[in-house]
Formats: sequence, structure tokens, C-alpha cells
Amino acid sequence: MSRTNSPSRQQSHTRHICQGARKVLQTRAPRSKPPTRTALRAELERLHFTLDSIGDGLITVDMHQCITSINRAAQQLTGWQQDEALAKPLNQVFHLVNARTRQPIAPPVLLAWKSHSTVGLPADTLLVAKDGNEYFISSSIAPIYNASGKVTGAVLVFRDITRLRRAELELKEAQQFAASLIEHSLDMIIAVDQQRRIIEFNPAAERTLGYSRAEVLGQNISMLYATPQESERVRQLFLAQGEAVTEAWNRRKNGEVFPVLLAVSPLKNAEGEVIGTMGVSRDITALRRAEEQRIRSERLIALGQMAAALAHEINNPLQAIRSTLDLVLDFPLPERERAENLEIIRQEIERLGQVTERILRFARPAPATRRMVSIGDLIRQTLMLADKHLQHSHIQVTCELDDTPPILLAPEQMTQVFLNLILNAIEATGQDGKLDITARTENGSIVITFSNDGPTLSPEELAHLFEPFFTTKSDGTGLGLHICQTIVQQHNGTIIAENIGTERGVRFTIRLPLTVNSSQESV
Repeated sequence: MSRTNSPSRQQSHTRHICQGARKVLQTRAPRSKPPTRTALRAELERLHFTLDSIGDGLITVDMHQCITSINRAAQQLTGWQQDEALAKPLNQVFHLVNARTRQPIAPPVLLAWKSHSTVGLPADTLLVAKDGNEYFISSSIAPIYNASGKVTGAVLVFRDITRLRRAELELKEAQQFAASLIEHSLDMIIAVDQQRRIIEFNPAAERTLGYSRAEVLGQNISMLYATPQESERVRQLFLAQGEAVTEAWNRRKNGEVFPVLLAVSPLKNAEGEVIGTMGVSRDITALRRAEEQRIRSERLIALGQMAAALAHEINNPLQAIRSTLDLVLDFPLPERERAENLEIIRQEIERLGQVTERILRFARPAPATRRMVSIGDLIRQTLMLADKHLQHSHIQVTCELDDTPPILLAPEQMTQVFLNLILNAIEATGQDGKLDITARTENGSIVITFSNDGPTLSPEELAHLFEPFFTTKSDGTGLGLHICQTIVQQHNGTIIAENIGTERGVRFTIRLPLTVNSSQESV
């Protein structure tokens, strides 16, 4: 941005022009042979063409500040032709105003004469051309001396800096806009240099962390993390990825530790060189508390559902046991009928035991030893366990089991998952249903599907299908699929359900990774 008074480059340029003009005017032939009129005229023409060819505007004035010469560049900027401008007052041709106040500015010719030096124009000076166009200009004014050293006028040298000035203004506006964003952002914005020293610390960071900007500038960023290890973890994550979005733990000035959501990216200069790191983060303490409250609420809801399911599951066999006992105890019965009623009591007690076992399995999954197992073999063994159920319901089963590599898993647990999906398919399809089972290797995983032609599930059912105590059966506990999901997740896998038709057809897809950490031998 050009400054007021005396821009050194412009002044130097002016001095060179004035000195050159002075030398030309003072050029003399040898004393013994005075220059002829022709020679003088040639020198003056050469000077005129030289001044007319330079890119800067040049105007000379006499002691009355009337124009005595104006070169081509000056004519183009002012809009005044030479024959129009000569002998005109300088202020009339060289019309200047302040860009901000719009007040006229008088060229400081008198100041140049009085100080016997080159002076510049104030900043934000506009030249108003004859046609009304305006140009930001940089200019300097210097006295003109004759051969005896007497001031005979002044020379003005100026150039159009409109594009430069507008670029400076746009840059300034962009800088002010960026500064305003940083200043008024609700997120913490902290920048560090290559040595991880803090170079930017916005007001949101001051409010959140409790430090003033002056306290942290120049300090290592690790002072703001909960522990040095947490600071190093974020640094390594950034180095590995080039940028990072992660949850981290910060420490306030008062020692309080709190969670933040942090985005870290490189900080670059105008040339694109990385000069540091920029971090944008937000205190998520309130979000965490809301999430914990939501989880607690969901747990309470699940507890209520479990209580209702237990009440329903336990109440039915209890009612049967009570009515049967009343019959056995209060009425004389033939031995055969008495034995039949006692058998009913025994069956209902077993039913209660099964309900209790399912609840305990849900609450405390039993440890199971893992070993290398073929998925195809495990599916075939499970089908043998369910064979009587499949035959009774006349279920048509088709299998496409690729030769997949063995993987490390708990076979008893995975058998429970497969058996549950097969029995669910039998109940969903009813008599004469179809069940298709496939197993294949895909993208580092073994993909197993169980597709049945039972009725499709509603969007609400699909959304809650694996939640505990959610069931689509009138007599179900809603624990089977949740236990299946838990087992699959313990094997670092996933299980999803989806409709494969508009009215009928549901598919369960299990993905198990081929590589399982060998340290997880038991679960």
C-alpha cells in the first residue's frame, strides 16, 4: 500500500527525470564553439520525445502553477490534450480529491518550493479525469532549478495505481473478514507454528479454556491438553493422516478436564507452504451429558420392557401351575389324571427355567473358547440340529456354500446365531416355506446370508429388530436377535436385516472378518 509524503522509489524516479532534463538543458558545446540553434532545437526535441515516451505521467508548471508541459501518459490519465492543458492552472487539469472524504486536495507545489525537496501526495488520493473517471495515483512533486540554481517551476511525476490499490483494499477486506470470523466464532480457533508454539488464540478459546491470549501466545500447545500423552496422540494422528477429526480431552486453566470435538488441518502461507497447524474445536461437555442422559433413558425404557416381558413370560406358566395345583390339591382325581396334571406342572416349571436361562444369557453371556472353524461345516451341522423342525414345516432349504477359509470363532456361540435365524425363518414362512443360505468370501470378510420368503418387515420393525425385548411375535421375548447381534459383534462382525421383495422376502446378512486377533482366544 502506498504511503503519504515521500515514496522513495517515486522520488528517486522523479530526481532522475529532473536531473536528466537539467543535464539536457545545461548541455553545452565546447566554450570555443557555442551550440547552434539547430543543435539546441535537436536536443530539446530529444528531451521532448524522451519525456513523452516514459510510462509515468509528467507535468511541469511555472512559478504561477500554470502548466508548461504535459507528456502523453499525463494526457491519457487526466483526459486533457496538450493544446488544452498548456497555460491552464494546475488545479484545473490535475484535479485531486480524497477517496474517503471526497474533499479536494491541492498539489503541494508550494511545499516542494519551500522545502527545496521532493514531496508526495497523501494516501487515498484520487485523480479525477476530465471525463469524470477516477484513478488512485502515486505522485511526487519536485522543484525545477535553472542553471544558476534558482527555482523556476515544479515537476509532477505520477502513475495510475488503481489496480494495486483495489487489490490492497480487497486483501484488507478479506483479512478483516477472516479476523471477524475468528473473533466472533463460537468455536475455539487455535493456531500453532512448526514448533507447536501458539500463534493464534481467539476469544472463544479464552472463554472456554480460561486463559487470556497473552498468557498462551508462544507457549507449547500441549499445555491445553488433559495430559501430554493426549497431546502426542493428536499430533501423531495428524502426522499420519495430514488432517484429523477426533474427540480429545482438554484442560482448563482451573484444572478441569473436558471433552472437545477437534478438527486439525495444515496452516499455509500465501505461497502454499505449511507454516503450522490450525485447530478448530468445540466443548462437547453438554453434548456428552445429553448423550449420557439419553442412554440412561433408553436403559430405563429397556428395563421397563424387560420387566413387562418377564411379567408376561413368567405369569403364563405361573397361572398354569397355580390352576393345576388347585385342581390336584382340592379335588380327588384318578391316578392317571393326577399324573397328567403333575406333568403339566413339571412342563411349566421347565418353561420358567428356560425363560430364566434366556434372561441370564442376555445379562451375562457365557465365555466360550475360540478355534479355527469352517463356516460351511458349521452351517451344515446347524442344519442337522434343525432338521426335524424343517421337515415338520416342509421348509425347502437351498445352500450355496463356497469353500471359504477357516476363521477363529466360538463355534457354540455361532451355532446359536445360525440356529436362531433358521428357526425364525421357519416361524416367518410357515408351512412349505423357502430358506436360502449362502456363504462366500468378499473384501476380506466371509459373508453369510439367510433369506426366507416370509412377509416383509415394516420400516419401524427393521429399525428396532435387534433391540432387546423388541419382538414381532405374540409369544416372543425379543431377546433372540439381540443375543445374535451381541455374539456377532463380539467376533468383530456385523449383522443386518433387509427386505428383498415388496411383500415377501427377508434377508439376514452376517459379515465376519477373515483376520481375527489371535489374542482373543476366549470371550
